[in-house]
Amino acid sequence: MPAGFPRVYFILVRKYDSHGSEADFRLGRRELAEHRPDKAVRSLRSAVAKCPALRPRELSCYLYWLALALFRLDRPELAVKSLASAQKLRPRGLARDLYAKRVNEYGMLKRSGPELNDFYAFYSIKACAYLGAKKQNRFDSNVEKDAVTRIIGDAWRSLSLSGKLLGLGAASKLSLFESWPMALPLFGMDANRKVLQANFRRGSRLKGDDRCCCGSGLTYMQCCGRTSSVSERFCE
Repeated sequence: MPAGFPRVYFILVRKYDSHGSEADFRLGRRELAEHRPDKAVRSLRSAVAKCPALRPRELSCYLYWLALALFRLDRPELAVKSLASAQKLRPRGLARDLYAKRVNEYGMLKRSGPELNDFYAFYSIKACAYLGAKKQNRFDSNVEKDAVTRIIGDAWRSLSLSGKLLGLGAASKLSLFESWPMALPLFGMDANRKVLQANFRRGSRLKGDDRCCCGSGLTYMQCCGRTSSVSERFCE
């Protein structure tokens, strides 16, 4: 045993090998190559679950291929979530390249134009606030979902027609999205309440366009502070 390596490290490595994470990964890639993305997602999720944090290179690879399978399965928002984790583990490489190609300035799935990017960020913030206030992970019915969507759509039209978005960068838009008033029932909770992020090394609040503290090299709002879609947060 090399000097400086505790025995527990080698125990963990042997335990990892016995878990079959690599076997699940190979099976997932084969299923993806054979055009069975649903089965590939199950195998690759199993590989991710079995891979310990001691192996960030392998874990990043598994998450990257899981993202590819989710894209193939037409679940792009969950694919972006997997890809976000992969590129943070390895800030350079295929995961980072695909992340830059498929993700917008909010850290969300890139849409066909900037207006759609803005709208989906606004919708996700408001819908997640509504579901979070209810302490539920889904809408109770399609009627409720349609009603909430209409209210959010009305608020978006009001905001877009106000001219307040003109000339703003993504970080300023996010602040405006979070504070824009909504006529949604929030069950006694404050929809605008949020955790304040800080850079403790600098002793200052972390803004959306600051570099992320995790060392990824991306802005905070594209990395650890990315805007999560409703599908990511509540519909897995």
